[in-house]
Amino acid sequence: MQAAAPGLRERKKAETRAALRAAAVRLFLERGPAAVTVSDICEAAGVSARTFFNYFDAKEEALLPWDKHLIEEVITGLAARPAAEPPLTAVRQAIEQTLPSLTASTGWQACDRVLTAYPELRTTIVQGMIRNETRLADALAKRAGETGGSLYPQLLAGAAASAFRAVFSVWAPETGTAGLQALVGEAFDRLAAGLPPSRPAPASAAGSPLAGEANSLGTPCREA
Repeated sequence: MQAAAPGLRERKKAETRAALRAAAVRLFLERGPAAVTVSDICEAAGVSARTFFNYFDAKEEALLPWDKHLIEEVITGLAARPAAEPPLTAVRQAIEQTLPSLTASTGWQACDRVLTAYPELRTTIVQGMIRNETRLADALAKRAGETGGSLYPQLLAGAAASAFRAVFSVWAPETGTAGLQALVGEAFDRLAAGLPPSRPAPASAAGSPLAGEANSLGTPCREA
């Protein structure tokens, strides 16, 4: 399914998020993250602090694709999916609808340069990822009529978030929304199929020590 083109309101939001991200990255590279405040970023982007926190929970999260605003878009999209739709399909479709606004942001290579230069930022970013996965898990639990502590919503949210991070790590920004869409589709197809490997295991694997141990226990060896 091709992601729908965003409307005017969504484009404005995407532009604001992109401006905040660009300002944060530029200031981080110029001054170092410790010397940059949320107020500095807002001033550079021409927005209020309230607007900043509509998009990010902390200044470091401006470097994070899987950010607070994106999760809110996914949750909104998830609520609009048919109730009978399989959960993995519903999450996939909800994520795909966010891709045009995500690819409106530029300078992802600069984000990588910041994280390479200041690896201490990763701690805060990981905390943001966990918060956002929890938000998604709560929405999935609500959709399924389960409690927030149920295993399946947590697993599905974690799988979706991991798939998105993996996709983003190999996506070439110059391929735009179409390239990102193709990778998201491949990732979720693989999840739906039980994560089969890209290539079958070599025949020599049958003679490996692990295979021999399995046979000695009376367990048939199976190729992946």
